[in-house]
Amino acid sequence: MAFLRAADIVEMAMELEKSGEAFYRAVALGSESPQVQTVFADLAEQEAKHYAIFAKLSKAVRNKPLMSTDEWDEYLMYLQATIQSAFFEGVDKALAVAEEVTDEKEAVRMAMNFEKETLLFFHDLRDIVSAADQEVIKQVIAEEKRHLRRLARIL
Repeated sequence: MAFLRAADIVEMAMELEKSGEAFYRAVALGSESPQVQTVFADLAEQEAKHYAIFAKLSKAVRNKPLMSTDEWDEYLMYLQATIQSAFFEGVDKALAVAEEVTDEKEAVRMAMNFEKETLLFFHDLRDIVSAADQEVIKQVIAEEKRHLRRLARIL
């Protein structure tokens, strides 16, 4: 029976951060509003920092078995039901979505949805890593919450 490793989930988090960074950079470049440009460029930088955090965490949890293939199939159905977003489909999809943005309010709403979905994902991630690694995830969760509040203020 094959097992999913904790590192596999952390790698999903890394991909998520790359997608978020790509979306935020694309919106920042395409925006006419200096405020939106600044906020989205800053959010992109923070997503890049989160990526580095998860890359380090991935090495720490590399060989820890997490769940069997059957358990993973069930977990994947849960993820798909909970998190329905282009950001979870990779950088190319996130960039395509950014190109379709017609106004800045729409971009902010999309970013808010992304942040909400990542919060759900990271709460689950926090529950599957060691107690020592949970602190790192908690810090990322706190930052994602700040992102959401910041975006809400802009909207």
